[in-house]
Amino acid sequence: MTDPTLPSPAQPTLPEGAALPPLLAGQSELHAPAAANLPAGSVVRYDAGTPGGEGPLAGEWADENATGATRPLLSAEEALLEAQVSALVAGDLLIEGVETGAEPQRDGLVILRGRLLRPSAESFPRWLRELNARGYTPLLRPNPAGDADSVLLRVMKGVAKREPTRVGVNIVLFVLTLISTLYVGMLVDGTLQLNSAWDLLKPSNLVTGLPFASALLSILLAHEFGHYFAARYHKVAVTLPYFIPMPFGFGTLGAFIQLREPIADRRKLFDIGVAGPLAGLLVAVPLLFVGLAGAQVLPSSPQPGSMFLGNSLLTHAAQWLTFGRILPDAATGEDVILNQVTFAAWIGLLVTALNLLPVGQLDGGHTVFALFGERARRLNVATLMLLGLLATASLRPVQQLLPWVANVAYSGWWIWILLILFVIGPFHPPALDDVTQLDPKRRLLGFLVILVFILTFIPVPIRVF
Repeated sequence: MTDPTLPSPAQPTLPEGAALPPLLAGQSELHAPAAANLPAGSVVRYDAGTPGGEGPLAGEWADENATGATRPLLSAEEALLEAQVSALVAGDLLIEGVETGAEPQRDGLVILRGRLLRPSAESFPRWLRELNARGYTPLLRPNPAGDADSVLLRVMKGVAKREPTRVGVNIVLFVLTLISTLYVGMLVDGTLQLNSAWDLLKPSNLVTGLPFASALLSILLAHEFGHYFAARYHKVAVTLPYFIPMPFGFGTLGAFIQLREPIADRRKLFDIGVAGPLAGLLVAVPLLFVGLAGAQVLPSSPQPGSMFLGNSLLTHAAQWLTFGRILPDAATGEDVILNQVTFAAWIGLLVTALNLLPVGQLDGGHTVFALFGERARRLNVATLMLLGLLATASLRPVQQLLPWVANVAYSGWWIWILLILFVIGPFHPPALDDVTQLDPKRRLLGFLVILVFILTFIPVPIRVF
């Protein structure tokens, strides 16, 4: 264990009237080098040296860009912060060196290099709580220049600001989404005789879409509140769900919640990320079987302008279990005629699959990053390449050259590629603690979630003839 007191030949000199922040408990005396003018781009390092006290930086402060003599370089604020952080992590981290970068906004005010004495999952929450209270945010990273046990603790100035929330906005959006899904469900029902456009707005007509609206909103509510309650369990500030109404198509563009603060570590990131799709799946699958039980199988021939919905491995399996065969039947031309509940379940499963795309900060992106860390970038790139191939297959010149690719062509993936590249982002940012790994139970669950994605993914969701 290293002594948090800094070796130094001199006390720091502060401007007249400046006040020192209170030291952490147990830090009774501070010795630190005085502030000095730094050359542009210089990097400051304190190195505790080897166990024998040898080495060019053993127990000294040095400017790596200087030519010759060692001189004190840390500012008074940085020196005091280093002493406080050293006292805070004492017993948790064996400090082997201290650095400060030329760009504190990017690199941190103080960077501690060392080895963990306790699992970061146990010690980092306390570091985060204590430093946040003093206006700082810690970032724990593997040390790329060290071995597997070496870590870097970067202390950034500032704390993420929690924006106020307005629950009224959530309520209004949900009510509008309820109305839009009732409207779409009414159109899906197909039993109404409408004499004028005003008949579309009659409450007595809208309620005929209740099976669709209630089924779809149940799936989306389960999904979003899965995220919400997982976040609350881990004491992560989060908003209520925001629903997005759309008075055509599916009746909604889905829903989302907003995290109001950074997630501390990969375990919390994983739990919050997978809770949504798994909760939604627990509602969508039973509704799929309920809908199929009341659905009809009839001959269905494509007509110009008609729309056919694609199948995933899961929906194929559900149809086989319900009807004893895979549909659509190429020999007889028969297919399932969707009712309101089946259609809502199909949309819910599609939403699950889209959210589980292993890219960016989608639920699937959370999952693979928590599992694999930076190695998840390979999966991110592979997913974009797959979507790119399916989208490219929709181009007419490609279909003329390779007619068979029309079976896997879907132009809608172009929109998703653009959203991923320019809105969502293809890669996932690290958690504050990027050292904590998933435990075996979470890793097993993570691979199960990847399997769910494979089972629910639809290469061609919609086909228009």
